[in-house]
Amino acid sequence: MDWLFRRPVAVISAAFVFGAAAEAVIPEHAPAVPLTVALTVACVIVSSFAAPQRLLWLSLASFALGIGLTRSRLPPLSSPLTAPFEGTIASAPLPIRYGYRLLLCMPDGGAFVQVTVPSDEMPRWRIGDRVRVHRFWGRPTQRRRYRFQHILWAGRTDAEALERLDKSDAFVWAERRERWRQFVFARWQQSLPTFERTATLSSLASIVFGMRTVAVSDADERAFARSGLAHLFVPSGSQVTLLMGIAWLAHRFLGLPPFPLLAVLLGFYLPLTRSEPSIARAVLMGLYVFAGWHWWRDVDWHTALWLSSAVLVAFEPSMLGDVGFQLSYAATFGLLYASPIALRLLSWLPDWLRFPVAATLSAQLFLTPVLVYYFGRISVIAPLANLCAFIPASLALTLGFVSALLASVTPLAAMPVSFVAGELAKFIVRLAYWFSAPSWASIKVAPLSGWQTLLVLGLLTALVAWLKRSVNETASEFR
Repeated sequence: MDWLFRRPVAVISAAFVFGAAAEAVIPEHAPAVPLTVALTVACVIVSSFAAPQRLLWLSLASFALGIGLTRSRLPPLSSPLTAPFEGTIASAPLPIRYGYRLLLCMPDGGAFVQVTVPSDEMPRWRIGDRVRVHRFWGRPTQRRRYRFQHILWAGRTDAEALERLDKSDAFVWAERRERWRQFVFARWQQSLPTFERTATLSSLASIVFGMRTVAVSDADERAFARSGLAHLFVPSGSQVTLLMGIAWLAHRFLGLPPFPLLAVLLGFYLPLTRSEPSIARAVLMGLYVFAGWHWWRDVDWHTALWLSSAVLVAFEPSMLGDVGFQLSYAATFGLLYASPIALRLLSWLPDWLRFPVAATLSAQLFLTPVLVYYFGRISVIAPLANLCAFIPASLALTLGFVSALLASVTPLAAMPVSFVAGELAKFIVRLAYWFSAPSWASIKVAPLSGWQTLLVLGLLTALVAWLKRSVNETASEFR
C-alpha cells in the first residue's frame, strides 16, 4: 500500500484508464453520462473532507470520469446508408492484397465510411478528392473501436462505381503529411542499390518507421509471427527512444539545446509514422522522462506510463481498442514491473547478458495473453529469437533512421549508411525464417476472450507483486 501512496498521479491515472475500459460493459441505453458526472462530483467533494482516504475517493472520481467521458465520445447509432452517396477521401488509400481501402468522410463531417475496393490496379485517388459511390454493399459497424473513430459504415464497392467529382481542402494537413512521406521515401529509395530497392526498403522501413507495406510477403509475415518477431514491424517506443538519445547526446557532448533538437527530430519522424498509438505513447512517456532528467534529475517511470495512457485515452478513447496501443502498453508494463524481478532471479548470468534476457522475458510475459487474444498462437521460440535479434535490430533501427535523415538532404551521402542498414534488415528477415523453421516454434491455441485476457493479465500482475514481495523479504533477511 505504501507504493500506491508514493505515486498518487499514477494511481489516479490508472483508475481513469480502467474506467474508460469498463464503459464497454455498461448497456448503451443506460444514462451513464449524467450518473458518472454526479458520482465524480460527489467523490471529489467527499475527498476534500476525508483526508486519510483522499486517494481512494479521487481514484473513484477518476474511474467514474473515465466511464462518463468515454461514453460521451461515442457517436450516435448510424442511420441507413444507400447508394449513391458522396464523400471526401480522408486518408491515403491503404493497399491490401486484393485491392485497396478508402476512408470517406461524409458531407456532414461527423461520420466516416470505410470502403474496400477489389482491384488489380494501383489506386489513383488522393486525399481531399470528392467522390460519388454509385454501388455499395455494406453494413453499420458494431465494434466500439470503429464507433469511437466515427466509422459508422464498412462495406465494399467496385472501382467502376467510384466517380471523382472535384477537389476539397478539408484534409489539407493530411495531404501535406502524405506528400512529405512520399518525398522522404522516394529519396531514401535512391540511396539503396537499384537491384534491391523494393525488398530491402520494405523491410528497413518496417523496422525503422513501423510501416507495413504490401511488399512484405505472406511468407515474411508468417515467419515473423511464428518466430515472435512481429513486433519489429510495428511502431514502438524504440524509435522514439532513439530520437531522445540523439538529442541527449548532442546536448551532452556538443552543447546543443536538447528540446529544440528533439522537436526537429520528432517533426521529421512523426509524419512518417502517421502518429500511431504506440508512437504517441512513447512520445508522451519520453517527454515526461526527458523533462524529468533535464529539470528534476529524477524520473518516475510508473507515473510516466499511467499518466501518458490516461492522456491518450482522454483525447482519443478509440485507442483502447487499438492493437498497437495494447501491445505497446503491455510490453512497457512488463518491462517496468517484471524486469526488476527477472534481473534478480537471473543474477547468475553475466551482466552483459542479464539485462537483455530479463527485458525480453518480462515484455514477452505480458505480451503473450494479448497475442493469444488476437492471433490464437504462442511463439515458444520468441524469447530466444528476440534475444538474438536485439542487437542487429537496434543497429538497423539506428542506421536506418540516420540514412533516412541523410537521404532527405542528399541520397548520395546516405548510400553507405543505407547499404549497411539494408544488410542488417535482410539479416533480421533471415533470422525470422531460421527461428520459424522448427515445427515446435509456434503453438496454435484457442484464442482468449476479452475477459479471459484481462483475467490472465491480472493474475500475472498479482504473481509479479507476490514475487517482488518474496524477493524483498529474502533480501531483508540476508541484511
